[in-house]
Amino acid sequence: MKRGPMMQRKVRLCLLSLCWLVALGAFPVMAGAETLAWVGGTVHPVSSEAIDGATVVVEDGKITAVGRGVAVPAGATVIDTAGKHLYPGFIHPASTLGLVEINSVRGTIDSHEIADVNAALRAEVAFNADSVLLPPAMAGGVLTTHVVPRGGVFAGTSAVMALRGWNWQEMTLTTPVGMHLNYPQLLPSEGEVSEEEEEEEREKALRLINDTLDAAEVYRQARDAVALGAPTIAFDADAEALLPVLDGTLPLFIWATEKSQIEGALDWVAERQLENIVLVTGADAQYVAERLAEEDVPVILAGVLSLPDRRWEPYDSSYVAASRLHAAGVQFCISDSRRGGGAANARNLPFHAAMAAAFGLPRDVALRSVTLSVAEILGVEDRLGSIEVGKDATLMLTNGDPLEILSRVERVWIGGREVDLSADHQRRLYDKYQHRPRPEKAVAKPGAR
Repeated sequence: MKRGPMMQRKVRLCLLSLCWLVALGAFPVMAGAETLAWVGGTVHPVSSEAIDGATVVVEDGKITAVGRGVAVPAGATVIDTAGKHLYPGFIHPASTLGLVEINSVRGTIDSHEIADVNAALRAEVAFNADSVLLPPAMAGGVLTTHVVPRGGVFAGTSAVMALRGWNWQEMTLTTPVGMHLNYPQLLPSEGEVSEEEEEEEREKALRLINDTLDAAEVYRQARDAVALGAPTIAFDADAEALLPVLDGTLPLFIWATEKSQIEGALDWVAERQLENIVLVTGADAQYVAERLAEEDVPVILAGVLSLPDRRWEPYDSSYVAASRLHAAGVQFCISDSRRGGGAANARNLPFHAAMAAAFGLPRDVALRSVTLSVAEILGVEDRLGSIEVGKDATLMLTNGDPLEILSRVERVWIGGREVDLSADHQRRLYDKYQHRPRPEKAVAKPGAR
């Protein structure tokens, strides 16, 4: 059948539109379809000892072989890593990276909502894939982040995001990771509000938490009764989001900082008989380390590079908290900010682990605290956190120990695809001024003193 001019024009327009959609990423290309082989360097699997002169093979974005003497597949792109070090990418345990652009500009902040109960909110849908804060984080080796909501009492659910992709759908690795609860502060604060008013606010917050969970339980019973012939009920998005928490199938991340607040939260968990919790806290976790270990509560330790909270505490109280948790047998990982923010400083995550290592935490445990331990607590250890067969090829190549501030992350790959680090504006400025014109040496004139 012969096409007329109008039909031919429509076909050309459709083909042109399709090309534009592919170019713009409307149809994501499979990540890491290329076969790669890193050859000759020192591989740090994290899950085992470092391997000198090793080879890592990746096919379709997944690691297929690791070790010495591994054969390089025919047609693979070979990356010479002699004299370099290959590590798994750092995983940020609790961040607003992608949700906050400029802290002082309210319109760029998507991490908080004004309601007290925001259980139905999903952090990943607000993730800004074009955030200018992503390239500096990747340049620091942070290739994956656990994006958390922070507003209200029940803040909503979090997600693990890769820092490379066209949009939030493509960058989401797993969701929901957990529900986030801001547990009320128990100690009085310094201010104009009286202790009686503060106590009333705390009781109000606790009552809201319990009433919300009780309402979710009633909602479940009513919903189950519908299947037995009871009248239908209105859909409640917040209650639906909380049901997996009550079942223990979805972790409840409890944010509590001060010692009495942590103890109060643990007492409350026991009273509610909740089984799957993660504590997001600061240095005060060291004061309840034995209880955390006994009750098998995983900890996200935030703010190692922080000053003491109390006048009587030694200067290194935050620095030694990680080593004390480790000595007590607590499962933990390290984050950078006590408030789950610090999007602009996410790249500094490894230096929090480095400070903990400088104050007693074994070096291998410090590295694990920002890689494999994070993956285990977040439930993504089958994909991230170490260099092992079957895991995602989310890797970084460095010229030294990445916990040392003078080491440089030279290249990174997310899902087997290399990320161009020159997109980092700060790196471009560094390279620019490294090659700036040097001033000529002043030549002394005759007779000058």
